[in-house]
Amino acid sequence: MQTICVAGVTVNITSGDKEYFHRRYSDYVIEYTDSPDMSIETRYCEKVEEPQGEEVERIRASRIVRLYDGTLCRYIKSSKTGKVPFAIYFTEDYTNVLIELEKDFVFQGLSNREWEYLYTGFMFANRLSLLGGTVLHSSGMAYKDNGIVFSADPGTGKSTHVSLWKERFGNDVAIVNDDKPAVRLIGEQFYIFGTPWSGKTELNINIKKPLKAIFFVERGEENTVEKMSVSDAVLNLSRQLPNPFYDKNIGIRTVKFIEKLYKYNVPVYRLKCSISQDAVTAVYNEVIGENYEN
Repeated sequence: MQTICVAGVTVNITSGDKEYFHRRYSDYVIEYTDSPDMSIETRYCEKVEEPQGEEVERIRASRIVRLYDGTLCRYIKSSKTGKVPFAIYFTEDYTNVLIELEKDFVFQGLSNREWEYLYTGFMFANRLSLLGGTVLHSSGMAYKDNGIVFSADPGTGKSTHVSLWKERFGNDVAIVNDDKPAVRLIGEQFYIFGTPWSGKTELNINIKKPLKAIFFVERGEENTVEKMSVSDAVLNLSRQLPNPFYDKNIGIRTVKFIEKLYKYNVPVYRLKCSISQDAVTAVYNEVIGENYEN
């Protein structure tokens, strides 16, 4: 078991693939605590038993049941074999999570390790949502003391845009998290934080920076920056924030989180851009407030 601290949330975490995850979490390890904000344990099992309880919801092969002690469980049952490849047990507030994965199971081309990576990240994001923060599907970077987030649908070029900043400004730019930075309000200031869950890459660092702006990236021939209307911002943010089908409460908290972004004047922009240094200049001039030429 390791104790890690991510975005101010302490997690006692026991990994199924210890060698891999001990390395992935190493930048976030702190001294052990017996009173963490949440605990996550992953087990690789020869056989995952089907949970017994009251069925709460079913969407295709995915089922949610409530056990007799009040714990919830999400699992999948194969219609062909009747096997249960995984089961995720969790309390309603996500303080305690147990992930059971069938040993050597490969599902949708992903291995046990990859499913463990995904589900530990999902459960952390859910817990963070209940604590007033969120995990935003985006590429988050820091330019000096300015946290800037670029979000978009996959393949649009948000990570490439961040790499262009790194190319221009070198060590003045840090990639906070290339896929899922955390965002929290502390006092009257929003911050972005690194997390160990960074998608297909390992580009993340354990730092905290004031959040200056959020950009939604769209491909365009010209490089333009414009503030989004409230309705457009809500629509775009809602698509990139946690909203699990099995927990309507998190959806409500997501809306409240967006309201707070506006209350504390975090600007949300639409960035239409080419993949070029001109796009970097457009964002720099808007956020940093200086007129910078290539």
